[in-house]
Amino acid sequence: MALALLALAALGQTQPTPAVHAVRVGEPATLTVWNRPVVTLRAKVDEVDPSIRVRNAERRIEDLPTAALRGTVAVAPGQLNELSGVFLTVDSRMIVGILPQDVDPDSGLTLQQYADEAAEQLRGVLRAQVELRTVPEILRAVGLSLAATLAFSAAVWLAVRGRRKALARLEGRLSQRRWVLLGVDVAQYFFAAQRGLARLTAFGVVVIAAYLWLTFVFVQFPYTEPWGRGLGAFLHEELSLLGELVLGAVPKLFTVLLIFVLARLVAGVVNSFFRRVEEGSVLVTWLEPESAKATRRIVIALLWLLTIIVAYPYVPGSNSDAFKGISVFAGLMITLGSSGLVNHVMSGFVLVYSRALKPGDWVRIGEVEGSVTVIGVLSTKLVTRKREEVTIPNAVVVGDRVTNYTRLAQEQGSIVSTTVTIGYDTPWRQVHALLTSAAAKTSALRKDRAPFVLQRALSDFYVEYELRVHLDRPSERVEMLSELHAHIQDAFNEHGVQIMSPHFMAQPGEKIYVPKEHWRDVTARADAQGGSAEPKGPSAR
Repeated sequence: MALALLALAALGQTQPTPAVHAVRVGEPATLTVWNRPVVTLRAKVDEVDPSIRVRNAERRIEDLPTAALRGTVAVAPGQLNELSGVFLTVDSRMIVGILPQDVDPDSGLTLQQYADEAAEQLRGVLRAQVELRTVPEILRAVGLSLAATLAFSAAVWLAVRGRRKALARLEGRLSQRRWVLLGVDVAQYFFAAQRGLARLTAFGVVVIAAYLWLTFVFVQFPYTEPWGRGLGAFLHEELSLLGELVLGAVPKLFTVLLIFVLARLVAGVVNSFFRRVEEGSVLVTWLEPESAKATRRIVIALLWLLTIIVAYPYVPGSNSDAFKGISVFAGLMITLGSSGLVNHVMSGFVLVYSRALKPGDWVRIGEVEGSVTVIGVLSTKLVTRKREEVTIPNAVVVGDRVTNYTRLAQEQGSIVSTTVTIGYDTPWRQVHALLTSAAAKTSALRKDRAPFVLQRALSDFYVEYELRVHLDRPSERVEMLSELHAHIQDAFNEHGVQIMSPHFMAQPGEKIYVPKEHWRDVTARADAQGGSAEPKGPSAR
């Protein structure tokens, strides 16, 4: 009778029940004490669910006296009418009953083996409770946790200090190096990636140190020991998986490295060849030295693109759906965002291969006039007479009119013209002589090319004369014209010839010019005040 009552209590029954019990499998419930799973119950006896049986067992463990925690955990068979099973006892106190229906059929365990495992788990729970109430064990756990905390703090300090030193060293290297690729200084982007890597490394060290510290501290205390062992098992599994992946990827990584090494060697040969063509030490009929630099960039870019395509299948994880998705997304973003960039790049190649201009040429692009300093991948830079650097996108340069003053000036000089209007009362031969004599006094003009005069128009009140001269350096065109205009005024005033500009609506009653005796009037007054009114030009300099 005592055994029957004990079995009833173990099953969760508190009052007599019929001789025949209905036993079926219900929703599994796990008996967990101090974060430690003891046993999973699945059998539903009459109206008693597995969860009720678990709650009854938890209450009995909580009600155990301190002296019973060191008692013996035993597995005893039990019988109630037609039900037969086993129950766990602690110091002869019943904890939970286990029926054959509680055993997972997929586990392959017998009822006795299943009960033995539960008994072993229960012994671990009791030992943990005993250790928690032992002062030396508590002091040991606290001491080890403090030591681990100090080690964790030191690791965080070293990670932060190492990150600061790495960033300071990278800043120093960035200020000393310049790496140009396709006309763009990529050094700043390369060092930005290194700075990000340094920060990420320091953050990773802190995270790993925190994970290890938390795992170690949890293991020291009986109540949190299962959590610590779970963290440790997870880390071990992940590291094992990572190690297997790394070892499996070594052959593919070696293949990728070999492909990039071969590409680097070929790129070195190509770079050396095109640089020699650019310098003029190697002459080929199919390539001009001016376009060798752009051709070198195109060939090397295509070479590295081909290298990436060949090496892509050997990159670990390249066949995964995630890698493919990221590749498609990155390609889509580049395609959508690079339409304007590609336009400027292709326009830059048009400028180079059309040979419309080159560094050092004096050109006019739209309303901007200056010397070409850089023909980059994306833009062209000009330096104006006012020492202003103007950046013009290559697409704008290709779409606008470009006037090159230097290209044809090497053999005969650049032709520069100026226009004056003289009345019909002055012989045209005299006007020609005065204009050419003024040009002969201008210092910046070529002496081996004689200036010449054209009669552009016979207007109502005057004749329009155009003086054309040859200039070696187109960049001095404005200064030369200023000096030439001064000599023209002197020549016409000296001979009493009236210049009809600005336009006259009717012929004046007398000639309008400055007699020679009055040329220095302003200069004399300026000299009296300690200055000079002489025109400034290249000859004056």
